[in-house]
Amino acid sequence: MKGPAVVMVGSLLAGWDIHKRQPPQEVAHRPRKRATTYDETITNEETRGGYFANCKLGTPGQDLTLQLDTGSSDIWVPDSVAKVCRDARNGGCSLGSFNPGDSSTYQVVGKGDFDISYLDRSSATGDYFSDVFTIGGATLQNMTMGLGIQTDIAYGLVGVGYALNEAIVGNTQSASSAYPNLPLNMVKEGLIHTVAYSLWLNDLDASSGSILFGGIDTEKYVGNLARINIYPTQRLYTAFIVALTSLEASSPSGSDTLTSREFPIPVVLDSGTTLSYLPIDLAMQVWKEVGAVYSSEFQLALVPCSLGTSQGKFAFGFAGPDGPKINVSMDELVLDLTTDTPPVFGNGRYSGQAACKFGIQNFTSAPYLLGDTFLRSAYVVYDLVNNQIGIAATDFNSTKSNIVPFPSASAEIPSATPVPNQAQATVQPAVTTPAYAASAGFTDIRDWKRAPFGASHLQLYHSLPLLSVMRVIRAVATLNSGRAAAARNGVRYYSLGCRVAMNAAAAPTLRWTARRHFSGSSISRAAALSAAELALKQAKEMAQANMTPEAVAARMSPEEKKRLSQVRNIGIAAHIDSGKTTVTERILFYTGRVKAIHEVRGRDGVGAKMDSMELERERGITIQSAATFADWRKKEDGQEETYHINIIDTPGHIDFTIEVERAMRVLDGAVMVLCAVSGVQSQTITVDRQMKRYNVPRISFVNKMDRMGANPFKAVEQINSKLKIAAAAIQIPIGSEKEFEGVVDLVEMKAIRNDGQRGVNVKVSKEIPAELKELAEQKRQELIEKLADVDDEMAELFLDEQVPTTAQIKAAIRRATIALKFTPVLMGSAIADKAVQPMLDAVCDYLPNPADVQNTGLDKSKQEAPVQLIPYNSLPFVGLAFKLEENPYGQLTYMRVYQGSLKKGQYLFNSRSDKKVRIPRIVRMHSNEMEDIAEIGAGEICAVFGVDCASGDTFTDGGLPYTLSSMYVPDAVMSLSIKPKRSSDADAFSKAMNRFMREDPTFRLHVDEESEETIISGMGELHLEIYVERLRREYKVECETGQPRVSYRETISQRADFDYLFKRQTGGPGDYARVVGFIEPNPHHPEENHFETRVVGGNIPDKFLGACGKGFQEICNKGPLLGHKVIGASMVITDGATHVTDSSDYAFNLAAQMAFRKVFPDAGGQVLEPLMKTTITAPVEFQGNLLLLMNKRGTIVDTDVGADDFTMIAECSLNAMFGFSTHLRAATQGKGDFSMEFSHYAPAPPHLQKELVAKHEADLAAKRTK
Repeated sequence: MKGPAVVMVGSLLAGWDIHKRQPPQEVAHRPRKRATTYDETITNEETRGGYFANCKLGTPGQDLTLQLDTGSSDIWVPDSVAKVCRDARNGGCSLGSFNPGDSSTYQVVGKGDFDISYLDRSSATGDYFSDVFTIGGATLQNMTMGLGIQTDIAYGLVGVGYALNEAIVGNTQSASSAYPNLPLNMVKEGLIHTVAYSLWLNDLDASSGSILFGGIDTEKYVGNLARINIYPTQRLYTAFIVALTSLEASSPSGSDTLTSREFPIPVVLDSGTTLSYLPIDLAMQVWKEVGAVYSSEFQLALVPCSLGTSQGKFAFGFAGPDGPKINVSMDELVLDLTTDTPPVFGNGRYSGQAACKFGIQNFTSAPYLLGDTFLRSAYVVYDLVNNQIGIAATDFNSTKSNIVPFPSASAEIPSATPVPNQAQATVQPAVTTPAYAASAGFTDIRDWKRAPFGASHLQLYHSLPLLSVMRVIRAVATLNSGRAAAARNGVRYYSLGCRVAMNAAAAPTLRWTARRHFSGSSISRAAALSAAELALKQAKEMAQANMTPEAVAARMSPEEKKRLSQVRNIGIAAHIDSGKTTVTERILFYTGRVKAIHEVRGRDGVGAKMDSMELERERGITIQSAATFADWRKKEDGQEETYHINIIDTPGHIDFTIEVERAMRVLDGAVMVLCAVSGVQSQTITVDRQMKRYNVPRISFVNKMDRMGANPFKAVEQINSKLKIAAAAIQIPIGSEKEFEGVVDLVEMKAIRNDGQRGVNVKVSKEIPAELKELAEQKRQELIEKLADVDDEMAELFLDEQVPTTAQIKAAIRRATIALKFTPVLMGSAIADKAVQPMLDAVCDYLPNPADVQNTGLDKSKQEAPVQLIPYNSLPFVGLAFKLEENPYGQLTYMRVYQGSLKKGQYLFNSRSDKKVRIPRIVRMHSNEMEDIAEIGAGEICAVFGVDCASGDTFTDGGLPYTLSSMYVPDAVMSLSIKPKRSSDADAFSKAMNRFMREDPTFRLHVDEESEETIISGMGELHLEIYVERLRREYKVECETGQPRVSYRETISQRADFDYLFKRQTGGPGDYARVVGFIEPNPHHPEENHFETRVVGGNIPDKFLGACGKGFQEICNKGPLLGHKVIGASMVITDGATHVTDSSDYAFNLAAQMAFRKVFPDAGGQVLEPLMKTTITAPVEFQGNLLLLMNKRGTIVDTDVGADDFTMIAECSLNAMFGFSTHLRAATQGKGDFSMEFSHYAPAPPHLQKELVAKHEADLAAKRTK
């Protein structure tokens, strides 16, 4: 075997020779050093599927042989105490291991943080450490790497790829913690100029080559060295991905241009891969050209070993029509299958011939790979600084060397010319069927008839050591998901995924699959490659509209379409005491989720299922929204279909409106419950506003039809007039009040009654009561007319005076409801167990499934341009965390899955923080109960544990730069001061406050800087009262509450002169300071203070004048009247006197303070109170009430009267606004709302000033007597 005579010249270069041995033997260590150039022998051990380098580690150096990988950045070594190294029966760690105890420079930098896993179920875990590292005679003083303490891998790895693809220390999951990989460390320690290296593998027979750091060798390639771009991964560069844009086959018999639907193809140039992997359609064309046979036994395409002498070749083209082309001949593509006598073909055209594996295989999804079978024919320069690759045809068996170093860190690849028109690389060529003119020339057997793939079988010898097809591959990912198919603590097994149609299959005597491996470190390589795929493939597909909802729907499987069509995500929302929770309890009972019905204020003391909190059951109100799910079996066309319904029961009280807000943010539809007596009420209007804010279609259910005074048609009219949405009844009641027995369905014109215990039996009759027939016809006509106003198809039928069919009416109701133009109104009585089942049928008939609703995200890479999210399981994951809740198992995060699917153990990325998190547990919620599930599909609602996030955070699988708009959070309207009664409860109080703020965005807490009081703010008195009560019950913390201290200010209104002498004798050195001057209002900046000195003659030295200025600042921070800040004051020092021994900074500081305090009353000192700009909105009928209310609190500045509402703007004292929210609700029947913002400070009324000053002086006197 002939090796190259590599001559290393120039400075700041490092080079290694590469040699291959087969069968494997011990690697010879030949370090050589010339000036500042380093080279090292690297051996290609095909049984291990990679290249190996000799290294030394520690002080003194310990010999190890590590696997070299251009596609990885991690470095790790096996610990000598690892079980695999102590297993002499299996050879132990024959390539060496590391003993930390024998190294004096060993230092742990990440205890327990190292973790790398492979898909063949092997792994290594342990510590990250730093130590001295020597390779090729080059010594690096501080190299960080992993130590495999628990490992079943007998050799380590040294990666030289991008540092950001996996080299992360600790669990910070942040790119800022990436440690320098080998080439980056070589730059830091001055061994090479830039992070770049060139790779020359030579041909398969010679098995020799070199990898050169910091330069190129111009004698190792022929022709032009072309420079092409590497594609980024989410604006980061983590893998060597380029665009393969053409592939041609040629032989003595002719040539063919091969095409693929995948062009341009994102491919990774990776020396860590033995074979090359192309799309299925392209690989099968290549196989047909060479006559390859796909073997089900080996799951590989095989060829006769004799084909290695064929004259055929393949030309790989890159970066568009002007890019480089690399010829790969057959002698580089035919590889031994075993290290012993090869198996032979048992039948078919190649019967009796020795079988070899073919160097081009197939894979099912991008990104694809070009491994050693390609790289041996290409000289490649990897430039990790400019993110480019230089590529040219290899000069096989070159014995010359001319090394050209990179002159600087940012220099381009030497001697390389950029490829023009690289933008054309995204152009997809026409897909054609080749004529296979080159096929005969590959085999040179023109008369043989081609056999179909898979028509041959192999006769295998026993105990053959099979050669590893490949070692570490970054490309394993689920379809278009961009995430690796493995977890930190549970690695999934994948075969290579090669599949072809086969007509014949035999039971194999030996089954072997190629395994793809990857690291389980913090930044997944699979994510990198999949995101780069987006840069090539998805950009092209989007441009061709392949990702439109229509295109995705066309590709969606029938099973997926049916699953989506039977999913409903609904909320139950209404005014307080309209019966929402009672309705939900009946839904759960009739769907079989609960076995018995319990009432909100039932005598049994159990309470409704959805009111799981003790406070909710005591008060009979819903405080927190609760999620559940149920399956409803509905008969359609004589068949029973099962609908999966996710339900969120929301509070009705306005103080807990955030619960409704975030529920509406993630729901596809809603049931708006109204009281048959009261109709549309104040919180109904608020709920309507929230539904419109998030475009949530709704059906309306008029509840309490058994109450005295029930009038459903009044509610229908109010929906039309007050909520401004078209509505019509699709049912009329049978009987009223106590005589209410059921409803008449106006769509199908049937009578529906409930029978049996708890109304479990639904009786449907075509016979409508005679007294209701006329009313039913009238209301049905009103329904049709209302639909004609909002639906074009129904309008055409109406204008043509055609009677619509039942199916046409149902379709029109569904279209108009989903389009937010209409709400069908149903009626019943939940407490009486009547007409709830028809409402469930209406949920299935008229509310949308996830595919019917247009959900949009924001693309951060395109300045937050809106993008549509499609509820398809096979698309990249996008989800929204909409609610947080603490429970005994940790933080529970409620999540809506908008796109893709979520699996237990999957890794997600938080779009806000860019943190990577693992999902250890997924549950479905049933109020406060949980049901564990392994996977959740697109369009569903679930809850997950172990995710540290905030409410409103977006999660993706890392493949999409998307974020979702968060929910609207209203401003707090009421505040209280709060403190625990016992100081020992401070820790529990703090823990509770942190929890409450995380769970509820409308609950806020801050500490007032002036009063040092803890202030809590919320949506109203009940809101804050509930949290104070929860503090007492859940945390055993008794608290005192009160009005928060108002931040008053003090100021002066006129000039006053002072002449103050501060003199104090204490036996030793005393204090002496005299200051003369005046104070006056600051005319230029009325909210700022000003200090000035006009002393002449040196009566007060400059150092004491500075002390006077500090004294003035201190007295202004704690004013004379109330101890609040002083604003708008100016102090001028004009004269003074000092003492030889007694004057000091301290004395003049106190003199300035006391002079200001003494003269403050003479300067017209007064108290200022904050005035708030208050904006109030309420219905017009309450204008008079609000005028009376606001005249007592402030000055009305402006009013704006509209058709239905009016807006009033007033300036009010903050002190007068405490408790205002309660008075406003009383004055407007809960229909008014208000907001406040600070306006300015103004003098407080004289009587208030006197009260405040007297109270302050009394407090000071009380403190002095303690």
